[in-house]
Amino acid sequence: MSDNEATREPRTTTQNLVRLSVNMNPETAEALKEFAASKHLSYTEAVRRAIAIAKYIDDEISEGRKVQTVDPDRADIRELILI
Repeated sequence: MSDNEATREPRTTTQNLVRLSVNMNPETAEALKEFAASKHLSYTEAVRRAIAIAKYIDDEISEGRKVQTVDPDRADIRELILI
C-alpha cells in the first residue's frame, strides 16, 4: 500500500446513494414525522426502516408464512393481512 493510499480518506456511503423525491398526502407525512420523532430518527432513516419492514413482511407472506401480533398475555393474537 502506498503512503497516498494509507492516508486517503475512505469513501463515504453517500457516493452509493440514490436521491429520491416522493409525494405524500398530509396524513402520511404527519405519520412519518411522528414515527421519526418518536424514535429520534431522521426522515431518511425512518423511510429506510419502513421500507425494510415492508419488504420483510412481503417476503414472509410470499413464502407462505403468517405475520401476527400477540399481546403480552398471549390472550389476543392478530394476523396481519395485506391486500
